Amino acid sequence: MKHVLVTGANGFIGRAVLPLLAARGWQISAISRRPQGAATTSTTWHTADLFDTDATAQLLGHLRPTHLLHLAWNTEHGRFWQAPDNLQWLHASLALLHAFAKAGGKRAVVAGTCAEYDWGHGFCSEDVTPCTPRSLYGEAKLATHRLARHLLAGIDTQLAWARVFFPYGPGEAAGRLIPSVMQAMDTGGPVRCSHGRQYRDFLHVDDVAAAFAHLLDVTDGGVFNIASGAPVQLRQIVLTLARLMHWSGTPDFGAIAVPADDPPLLVGDITRLRATGWQPAIGLDDGLVNTLADWRQQRQQPRSP
Repeated sequence: MKHVLVTGANGFIGRAVLPLLAARGWQISAISRRPQGAATTSTTWHTADLFDTDATAQLLGHLRPTHLLHLAWNTEHGRFWQAPDNLQWLHASLALLHAFAKAGGKRAVVAGTCAEYDWGHGFCSEDVTPCTPRSLYGEAKLATHRLARHLLAGIDTQLAWARVFFPYGPGEAAGRLIPSVMQAMDTGGPVRCSHGRQYRDFLHVDDVAAAFAHLLDVTDGGVFNIASGAPVQLRQIVLTLARLMHWSGTPDFGAIAVPADDPPLLVGDITRLRATGWQPAIGLDDGLVNTLADWRQQRQQPRSP
């Protein structure tokens, strides 16, 4: 029986990955800090605080999942880069992996971040680009990976470390680029942006989720970039949204200053992940159409009193 424990199951990526895992025949134990809906034929929800490492270890010992998909971490927009609880997440993640291995777990897939890389290199390849994080978040993720490799060395538990680049799509935090631009265009307010000449690697959340679901099934270990492999200028995203929303204004490019060390290019090499049989399925235009449609649908739904 394929039994996967998913942390962060109610998060941005977690919500997208659960139906994919169900479709692939997984028995799913989903963890969230807050109580969720009733169990289904494929998914059982568990309320747990991963910072309570003793309780987490007891849960792992009871469930004894064969696989682990660890997505949980602090991703609060504007705060997570230097949040002190990155250190707590480091500790909790290592404790989780230790408990998983002790319970007989066979394969762990863990969400890392492109923030582990030295962004001065622009094109990031798992085996070539050095890791020199610029933030506490990146340092904590990198340290978790390095320590996890040692923790699991010599144990019959595989580790796949997935460095996620720039996911977007339905459910993305309101303050991020795409939701904030849609909001400004919809309300007729000014669309204030940076110069927009930076190239970034955006991947629709459904493709991100598909990559994680895929990595649970393969047997290769090590580091994998989860990205599109196709850089796009930020201003292109803004102008594409303007076209899709039939917005006739002019974006205020340059209104928001960028740091002096802001990288002009940040893109992931996905050769290694492609070699396992995965590839992106959603192009940028289609992904933005999907994101906009969901955003409009959510706005039309009545709010709870």
